[in-house]
This record gives sequence, structure tokens and C-alpha cells, in this order.
Amino acid sequence: MKKILYHIFLLLCIAVFCISAYKLYGYYKSYKEAKDTYEKIKKDNVKKTNGDRTIDFDKLRAKNPDIVGWVYAKGTGIDYPIVQGKDNEEYLHMDYNKKKSSSGTIFLDHGCDKSFISDNNIIYGHHMKNGTMFAKLLKFREESFLKKHHVIILYTPKKTMHLKVISAYAVKAQDQMPITFANETQKKEYITKIRRMSEPSIKLDDKKIDRIYTFVTCSYERNDNRTYVHALEE
Repeated sequence: MKKILYHIFLLLCIAVFCISAYKLYGYYKSYKEAKDTYEKIKKDNVKKTNGDRTIDFDKLRAKNPDIVGWVYAKGTGIDYPIVQGKDNEEYLHMDYNKKKSSSGTIFLDHGCDKSFISDNNIIYGHHMKNGTMFAKLLKFREESFLKKHHVIILYTPKKTMHLKVISAYAVKAQDQMPITFANETQKKEYITKIRRMSEPSIKLDDKKIDRIYTFVTCSYERNDNRTYVHALEE
């Protein structure tokens, strides 16, 4: 009887091991496929000449007209196309080729203007546990990192914008962020609010504020937390 129980227990352990190994392989395969997909799009569409980067938007949009921009942040690995779907669910689990992907695609809030001319342009991306997509947004919450890497570059079909980070913090997910402001006073009040919430201390020049660019990803310090990084055009 003991021998039978031992063999049953052994078989159960083997089964659990096999299932776990299969799941781990699935995660690894999914991560690798997503990484390879985005490496290919960079290789095919990002050109570097004398240190300057250009994005071939004609080629990109011929493949997927939902592509509206490209985001690059030195020192983070963030170097991805930005899409805008019909809603904020469409690209959560779909890559820029519109194929199923756990990494999804970096996307602009569906309520924002696709030309990035809204008062607050909100851009979302997954925090993948292998450090890809928007996982490294969290580094902007570190003052030592931010001193060396305070610029996020946003490319659009019409222009290239150098954005200076003015606030970075993690809080419980906000149900709704403002995309438009009724007036300049409202906008200034919002900027004052997000700067007070910032974890690193960041100096802001006293100048007219045009548009805000907000980057959002999940944080795992607490349940349902999000990291928010706000920037202004330099």
C-alpha cells in the first residue's frame, strides 16, 4: 500500500513539474516572440545617420495605419511604435501587426488627438516582467537616473519632440485622467498637482505650458498601482 501511495505521489510530482515547465516555456516563448517582433520593426524602420534617428512612417503606416508615433527613451530600452485603436482595449493584447501578443503595443488614449495636440496626451504600455515595453518607466522615479536621462523623444509623422520629464510617481490607478482643460488656469492647477506627487524633485522653468505628455504603466508595489511619468516639450 505504501509503495502504491509513493508511486502515486511521485506521478503527481512529475505531472506538476511538467505542467510548470510547460507554462514557463510558454512565457519564455511569448516574451521572445514579442522581443523579436519589435527588434525587427526597429531594424526595418529606424534609421540612424550621424547620430540622428529618423522613423520611416510611410512604411510603418502602409503596414498598419493605426501607427501614430514612436517613443524613445535613452537608457531604458523604450524604443517602440505607438498606435491608437478604436478604444483602449484593442491593443492591450495585440502587437502592431494585429497579432495576439501578451506584450501588446504602446498606445495613445483613444480620446486623444492622433497628432498629439491634445492638452494631455496619454500613452499606455504594459510593464512586462522581462523588462520590456514600459517596464523601465519606473526608472524615472529614481532621482539619480533622472539626472542623467530626463528626456523622452516622441516622433510623429510631422515632427520630433524632445520631452522633459517634470513628474514621476506611483499611485492607485486613476479611473480617468483629463485630456482637455477648460482654460489655462485648470491646466496650471493640474501641473501643480502632479508635481507635488512626484517622487524625485524636478526643477521646472517658469514658461508657458503648451501640452502635457503622460506615460502610464502598471506598478507591482501594491495591487492596482500605476506609474505615471509626465513630460513637457522642451
